[in-house]
Amino acid sequence: MTDIIFSFDTEDFTSSRAADGILYEANLFREEGVTGCFCVVGLLAKHLKEWGRTDVIEALSHHEIGTHTYGHTLHPMINEYTDIEDFEEAQKELIRQETLGIEYIKNTLGVDKVWAACPPGNQKSYVAMYGYHKMGIPIYADTFCDTEKGTGAYYCNIFHAYYAFGIEWFLRDATEEQIKEKLNELAQRERAVIYTHPNMIIKEDFWDAVNYHKENLVPFGQWIEPKDLPQEITDTVLKNMRLLIRLIKNDPRFRIITYSQLANELKNDGERIVTKEQVKEIYTHLQKGLFPMQKPYSLSLADMTLACRDLLQGKKEHLCGDVYGFLSKPYEITEEFTLSKDDIISACDQIKDGEFLPEKIKVGNEYIGPADWLYGALEVLLGAKSVTVKPKPQLPSLDCMPEVRDSAFKGTWQHSDSFEDKYLSNRLRYQSWTMRFRTTSPTVNP
Repeated sequence: MTDIIFSFDTEDFTSSRAADGILYEANLFREEGVTGCFCVVGLLAKHLKEWGRTDVIEALSHHEIGTHTYGHTLHPMINEYTDIEDFEEAQKELIRQETLGIEYIKNTLGVDKVWAACPPGNQKSYVAMYGYHKMGIPIYADTFCDTEKGTGAYYCNIFHAYYAFGIEWFLRDATEEQIKEKLNELAQRERAVIYTHPNMIIKEDFWDAVNYHKENLVPFGQWIEPKDLPQEITDTVLKNMRLLIRLIKNDPRFRIITYSQLANELKNDGERIVTKEQVKEIYTHLQKGLFPMQKPYSLSLADMTLACRDLLQGKKEHLCGDVYGFLSKPYEITEEFTLSKDDIISACDQIKDGEFLPEKIKVGNEYIGPADWLYGALEVLLGAKSVTVKPKPQLPSLDCMPEVRDSAFKGTWQHSDSFEDKYLSNRLRYQSWTMRFRTTSPTVNP
């Protein structure tokens, strides 16, 4: 069965007229008995109150709420201001801005929790992923960090759900047969997030395309408003949207859920504990390649590393929690050499809780990569008195997440011309040691 989540990028803070799209869609879904998640831009929430749009605010009260960031495409965007070397400084600014945006959302809409964070476009900053988790948001939506089948994945400590199907343009002229064909495609996935932009059933163009393309084109508040769509297009989209909902509701292949339901199911997965009895199984798994473990345990490479450290230091078990990847490319040895058991154990102090993993680890008089240490630690835990490390890759394959593997943000979407992508794309890949999959998901092959 495929889980369907309806997600709304609720974003245009420049036009009260565009907010009619929110009203229409929120009321339509309520009439059909379906709860969606409206991911709201903080500045839009603030302006809904200032515009006196109590009708829109009331309509949203029947749905769950997420965040679509503080200012969407207002420059500097998330990718632009977090593309700096100092992670702590970048995350501090991220949390400052996003906390303010969420305060606007909570104050206007009267909610006490936002269930998903959905940064716009390709704003896939690893800083934001860690930051939203730190802020207590359980789901990261519209992500690169999911499998092609939509199984979902943890990456940078937060659970990711991919946007599978955008409907506003499709529904402008789709026939019932075409809608059914699309549902056949979605039924092949474990989870399909169906998304829409409410402003785009009202307006001919995106608000940020005319106000924020690469830079802040106009003074704040003096916005250019795109032309309205002909009413017949709006009516057709809404009619087909209702048809889509009814087809999904009556199709036993689908279950309509919300981000909050997904979050609660994730919570029920329980604690993940590693003991010495599991070491052999972890070691055997890693002989097939450097990749997270899914069955019978959901373990990231970082989980395995921290567990080995604890067990080598005499602890009976390791309780898995927050993990971090690397801030630069992990070190790779160029020739093999042998290390003693004591060399491996003495290096444990270099691996800290709540910190990024070290890119290279000193053992005796040598430096090795983190994967070298992990394999060596497992061998020592299995009784080896010495270990031989050989040159090998230090990062797992990201073929299961091709958009992460190939990410390159510079010159894309609405990024300013001065945006360099000096750190973000590479560091996103370097967080692959935090990647893991649920034990309840279909097996993900490395």
